Amino acid sequence: MWPPPKPKPKRIIAIASSNFSNLKEPARTLHIALLARAATIFRVEQIIIYKESNTPCTPIKTVLEALEAPQYLRKYLVPKSRHLRYIGAAPPLRSPSHLLRDEHSPYREGYILRRTGDKAIVDIGLEKPVQAKVPPGLGPRVTLTQIQGHWQYIDREQIPVYWGYTVTCQQSLKQTLQNHTTQKTLIIATSRKGTPINTLAAQLKTKIATAETLLVLFGTHNKGIQEIATQENINPQHYIHYTVNTAPLQGTKTIRTEEAVLTTMAILNLLDQSLSN
Repeated sequence: MWPPPKPKPKRIIAIASSNFSNLKEPARTLHIALLARAATIFRVEQIIIYKESNTPCTPIKTVLEALEAPQYLRKYLVPKSRHLRYIGAAPPLRSPSHLLRDEHSPYREGYILRRTGDKAIVDIGLEKPVQAKVPPGLGPRVTLTQIQGHWQYIDREQIPVYWGYTVTCQQSLKQTLQNHTTQKTLIIATSRKGTPINTLAAQLKTKIATAETLLVLFGTHNKGIQEIATQENINPQHYIHYTVNTAPLQGTKTIRTEEAVLTTMAILNLLDQSLSN
Protein backbone atom coordinates (compact mmCIF):
# COMPACT_ATOMS: atom_id res chain seq x y z
CA MET A 1 0.00 0.00 0.00
CA TRP A 2 1.49 3.29 -1.07
CA PRO A 3 1.50 5.79 0.43
CA PRO A 4 1.19 4.00 3.79
CA PRO A 5 -1.27 5.29 6.41
CA LYS A 6 -0.19 7.35 9.38
CA PRO A 7 0.68 4.88 12.18
CA LYS A 8 -1.57 4.43 15.20
CA PRO A 9 -0.23 4.77 17.83
CA LYS A 10 2.11 7.60 16.90
CA ARG A 11 5.68 6.27 16.83
CA ILE A 12 8.48 8.20 18.52
CA ILE A 13 12.07 7.11 19.07
CA ALA A 14 14.58 8.73 21.44
CA ILE A 15 18.33 8.44 20.93
CA ALA A 16 21.33 9.82 22.82
CA SER A 17 23.20 12.84 21.46
CA SER A 18 26.51 11.03 21.99
CA ASN A 19 25.67 8.49 19.31
CA PHE A 20 28.00 8.63 16.29
CA SER A 21 30.42 10.96 18.10
CA ASN A 22 33.12 8.29 17.87
CA LEU A 23 32.91 8.25 14.07
CA LYS A 24 34.73 10.39 11.53
CA GLU A 25 33.33 11.63 8.24
CA PRO A 26 32.06 10.35 5.92
CA ALA A 27 31.18 7.31 8.07
CA ARG A 28 29.32 9.49 10.55
CA THR A 29 26.91 10.89 7.97
CA LEU A 30 26.34 7.43 6.50
CA HIS A 31 25.45 5.92 9.89
CA ILE A 32 23.04 8.76 10.65
CA ALA A 33 21.49 8.22 7.22
CA LEU A 34 20.98 4.54 8.03
CA LEU A 35 19.21 5.61 11.22
CA ALA A 36 17.01 7.97 9.22
CA ARG A 37 16.10 5.21 6.78
CA ALA A 38 15.33 2.74 9.58
CA ALA A 39 13.03 5.30 11.21
CA THR A 40 11.33 6.10 7.92
CA ILE A 41 10.86 2.47 6.86
CA PHE A 42 8.86 1.85 10.03
CA ARG A 43 6.97 5.16 9.96
CA VAL A 44 8.52 6.89 12.93
CA GLU A 45 6.98 10.37 13.15
CA GLN A 46 9.30 11.98 15.68
CA ILE A 47 12.97 11.49 16.54
CA ILE A 48 14.01 12.88 19.91
CA ILE A 49 17.70 13.47 20.59
CA TYR A 50 18.31 13.67 24.32
CA LYS A 51 21.53 15.24 25.58
CA GLU A 52 24.04 12.73 26.96
CA SER A 53 27.66 13.18 28.10
CA ASN A 54 27.40 16.92 27.41
CA THR A 55 27.34 16.20 23.68
CA PRO A 56 25.20 18.72 21.74
CA CYS A 57 22.35 17.34 19.67
CA THR A 58 22.87 19.78 16.80
CA PRO A 59 25.24 17.63 14.67
CA ILE A 60 22.79 14.69 14.49
CA LYS A 61 19.74 16.95 14.20
CA THR A 62 21.26 18.87 11.29
CA VAL A 63 21.87 15.71 9.26
CA LEU A 64 18.50 14.13 10.08
CA GLU A 65 16.61 17.28 9.07
CA ALA A 66 18.60 17.64 5.86
CA LEU A 67 17.77 14.05 4.92
CA GLU A 68 14.08 14.57 5.73
CA ALA A 69 13.80 17.56 3.37
CA PRO A 70 12.56 16.67 -0.14
CA GLN A 71 15.30 17.00 -2.75
CA TYR A 72 13.69 20.00 -4.43
CA LEU A 73 13.67 21.95 -1.14
CA ARG A 74 17.27 21.31 -0.15
CA LYS A 75 18.49 24.39 -2.04
CA TYR A 76 16.43 26.46 0.40
CA LEU A 77 16.61 24.44 3.59
CA VAL A 78 20.01 22.77 3.68
CA PRO A 79 22.76 25.27 4.49
CA LYS A 80 26.43 24.86 3.78
CA SER A 81 27.79 23.26 6.92
CA ARG A 82 30.69 21.08 7.94
CA HIS A 83 28.11 18.64 9.30
CA LEU A 84 26.59 18.28 5.81
CA ARG A 85 29.67 17.88 3.63
CA TYR A 86 28.74 14.30 2.72
CA ILE A 87 24.96 14.59 2.67
CA GLY A 88 24.94 14.04 -1.10
CA ALA A 89 26.44 10.57 -0.64
CA ALA A 90 23.73 9.45 1.79
CA PRO A 91 20.99 7.13 0.51
CA PRO A 92 17.75 9.10 -0.08
CA LEU A 93 14.75 8.39 2.13
CA ARG A 94 12.11 8.39 -0.64
CA SER A 95 9.36 8.82 1.92
CA PRO A 96 5.86 9.81 0.72
CA SER A 97 6.75 13.51 1.02
CA HIS A 98 9.78 13.08 -1.28
CA LEU A 99 7.85 13.46 -4.49
CA LEU A 100 9.30 13.72 -7.97
CA ARG A 101 8.06 16.43 -10.31
CA ASP A 102 5.75 14.11 -12.26
CA GLU A 103 4.35 12.26 -9.22
CA HIS A 104 0.78 13.11 -8.30
CA SER A 105 -0.21 13.65 -4.70
CA PRO A 106 -2.89 15.73 -2.95
CA TYR A 107 -0.17 16.86 -0.53
CA ARG A 108 3.22 18.46 -1.11
CA GLU A 109 5.96 20.09 0.91
CA GLY A 110 6.79 23.62 -0.17
CA TYR A 111 8.90 26.70 0.42
CA ILE A 112 7.36 30.17 0.41
CA LEU A 113 9.09 32.39 -2.15
CA ARG A 114 7.01 35.49 -1.51
CA ARG A 115 3.70 36.37 0.12
CA THR A 116 1.05 39.03 0.52
CA GLY A 117 -1.34 38.55 3.41
CA ASP A 118 -2.63 34.98 3.27
CA LYS A 119 -1.63 34.50 -0.37
CA ALA A 120 1.77 33.00 -1.09
CA ILE A 121 3.84 31.85 -4.04
CA VAL A 122 5.25 28.46 -3.08
CA ASP A 123 7.79 26.14 -4.68
CA ILE A 124 6.35 22.64 -4.26
CA GLY A 125 8.61 20.83 -6.70
CA LEU A 126 6.43 21.20 -9.78
CA GLU A 127 7.43 22.81 -13.07
CA LYS A 128 6.37 26.22 -11.74
CA PRO A 129 5.68 27.61 -8.26
CA VAL A 130 2.02 27.67 -7.25
CA GLN A 131 -0.20 30.21 -5.54
CA ALA A 132 -1.52 28.97 -2.21
CA LYS A 133 -3.53 30.18 0.75
CA VAL A 134 -1.23 30.17 3.77
CA PRO A 135 -2.08 31.73 7.16
CA PRO A 136 0.17 34.69 8.06
CA GLY A 137 3.08 33.87 10.34
CA LEU A 138 3.81 30.43 8.90
CA GLY A 139 6.78 29.41 6.86
CA PRO A 140 9.07 29.45 5.13
CA ARG A 141 8.52 25.68 4.86
CA VAL A 142 4.87 24.68 4.65
CA THR A 143 2.78 21.64 3.81
CA LEU A 144 0.07 22.15 1.19
CA THR A 145 -2.97 20.21 0.07
CA GLN A 146 -4.89 20.61 -3.17
CA ILE A 147 -8.66 20.99 -2.81
CA GLN A 148 -10.79 21.48 -5.93
CA GLY A 149 -7.75 22.61 -7.88
CA HIS A 150 -6.56 25.13 -5.30
CA TRP A 151 -3.55 24.74 -3.03
CA GLN A 152 -3.80 25.64 0.64
CA TYR A 153 -1.94 25.08 3.88
CA ILE A 154 -2.57 21.94 5.93
CA ASP A 155 -1.15 20.96 9.29
CA ARG A 156 0.94 17.84 8.64
CA GLU A 157 -0.70 16.21 11.68
CA GLN A 158 -3.95 16.19 9.67
CA ILE A 159 -2.47 14.29 6.74
CA PRO A 160 -3.83 10.71 6.85
CA VAL A 161 -0.73 9.15 5.29
CA TYR A 162 2.75 8.80 6.77
CA TRP A 163 4.60 12.00 5.93
CA GLY A 164 8.07 11.53 7.44
CA TYR A 165 9.57 12.54 10.76
CA THR A 166 10.35 15.68 12.73
CA VAL A 167 13.40 16.10 14.98
CA THR A 168 13.48 17.64 18.46
CA CYS A 169 16.17 18.01 21.11
CA GLN A 170 15.73 17.41 24.83
CA GLN A 171 18.13 18.42 27.59
CA SER A 172 18.22 14.95 29.16
CA LEU A 173 16.75 11.48 29.23
CA LYS A 174 14.81 12.59 32.31
CA GLN A 175 13.20 15.46 30.44
CA THR A 176 12.26 13.12 27.61
CA LEU A 177 10.57 10.72 30.02
CA GLN A 178 8.79 13.45 31.96
CA ASN A 179 7.42 15.01 28.78
CA HIS A 180 5.79 11.71 27.80
CA THR A 181 4.37 10.51 31.10
CA THR A 182 0.70 10.13 30.19
CA GLN A 183 -1.76 7.28 30.49
CA LYS A 184 -1.96 6.94 26.72
CA THR A 185 1.81 6.72 26.11
CA LEU A 186 3.52 3.34 26.10
CA ILE A 187 7.23 3.67 26.89
CA ILE A 188 9.58 0.86 25.90
CA ALA A 189 13.32 0.81 26.56
CA THR A 190 15.72 -1.41 24.65
CA SER A 191 18.57 -3.22 26.40
CA ARG A 192 20.69 -6.33 25.98
CA LYS A 193 19.78 -6.98 29.64
CA GLY A 194 16.06 -6.64 28.95
CA THR A 195 13.39 -9.33 28.76
CA PRO A 196 13.50 -11.21 25.43
CA ILE A 197 10.75 -9.60 23.40
CA ASN A 198 9.32 -12.91 22.19
CA THR A 199 8.18 -13.66 25.76
CA LEU A 200 6.26 -10.36 25.86
CA ALA A 201 4.71 -10.43 22.40
CA ALA A 202 1.12 -11.03 23.55
CA GLN A 203 1.28 -8.32 26.23
CA LEU A 204 2.85 -5.80 23.89
CA LYS A 205 0.24 -6.44 21.20
CA THR A 206 -2.51 -5.52 23.64
CA LYS A 207 -0.68 -2.48 25.01
CA ILE A 208 0.21 -1.13 21.57
CA ALA A 209 -3.40 -1.50 20.43
CA THR A 210 -4.67 0.78 23.22
CA ALA A 211 -1.89 3.38 23.24
CA GLU A 212 -2.04 6.75 21.51
CA THR A 213 1.74 7.17 21.49
CA LEU A 214 4.57 4.65 21.43
CA LEU A 215 7.91 5.97 22.71
CA VAL A 216 10.93 3.70 22.22
CA LEU A 217 14.18 4.54 24.02
CA PHE A 218 17.66 3.70 22.79
CA GLY A 219 21.02 4.06 24.50
CA THR A 220 24.35 4.00 22.69
CA HIS A 221 26.50 1.17 21.34
CA ASN A 222 28.36 1.03 24.68
CA LYS A 223 25.96 2.49 27.21
CA GLY A 224 22.42 1.35 28.01
CA ILE A 225 19.37 3.27 29.17
CA GLN A 226 19.88 2.09 32.76
CA GLU A 227 23.45 3.42 32.79
CA ILE A 228 22.38 6.76 31.33
CA ALA A 229 19.56 6.98 33.89
CA THR A 230 22.04 6.29 36.69
CA GLN A 231 24.20 9.16 35.42
CA GLU A 232 21.17 11.43 35.70
CA ASN A 233 20.26 10.07 39.13
CA ILE A 234 16.81 8.88 38.09
CA ASN A 235 14.99 5.58 38.38
CA PRO A 236 13.85 4.77 34.83
CA GLN A 237 11.36 2.20 36.08
CA HIS A 238 9.21 5.07 37.37
CA TYR A 239 8.55 5.90 33.73
CA ILE A 240 9.29 2.86 31.57
CA HIS A 241 6.67 0.16 31.10
CA TYR A 242 8.86 -2.48 29.44
CA THR A 243 12.59 -3.02 29.01
CA VAL A 244 13.10 -5.45 26.16
CA ASN A 245 15.88 -7.26 24.34
CA THR A 246 14.98 -7.26 20.65
CA ALA A 247 18.08 -9.22 19.59
CA PRO A 248 18.40 -12.11 22.05
CA LEU A 249 21.51 -14.26 21.56
CA GLN A 250 23.00 -11.53 19.37
CA GLY A 251 25.93 -12.60 17.24
CA THR A 252 27.88 -9.35 17.59
CA LYS A 253 29.37 -8.06 20.82
CA THR A 254 27.72 -4.68 20.37
CA ILE A 255 24.75 -3.40 18.38
CA ARG A 256 24.91 0.09 16.94
CA THR A 257 22.00 2.43 17.49
CA GLU A 258 20.85 2.46 13.88
CA GLU A 259 20.86 -1.37 13.94
CA ALA A 260 18.89 -1.40 17.19
CA VAL A 261 16.31 0.97 15.71
CA LEU A 262 15.90 -1.20 12.62
CA THR A 263 15.61 -4.43 14.64
CA THR A 264 13.29 -3.05 17.30
CA MET A 265 10.92 -1.12 15.06
CA ALA A 266 10.63 -4.10 12.69
CA ILE A 267 9.40 -6.27 15.56
CA LEU A 268 7.08 -3.62 17.01
CA ASN A 269 5.71 -3.00 13.53
CA LEU A 270 4.71 -6.66 13.32
CA LEU A 271 3.08 -6.47 16.76
CA ASP A 272 0.95 -3.52 15.68
CA GLN A 273 -2.51 -5.02 15.24
CA SER A 274 -3.64 -2.11 13.07
CA LEU A 275 -1.63 -3.68 10.25
CA SER A 276 -4.26 -6.38 9.93
CA ASN A 277 -7.16 -3.92 9.77
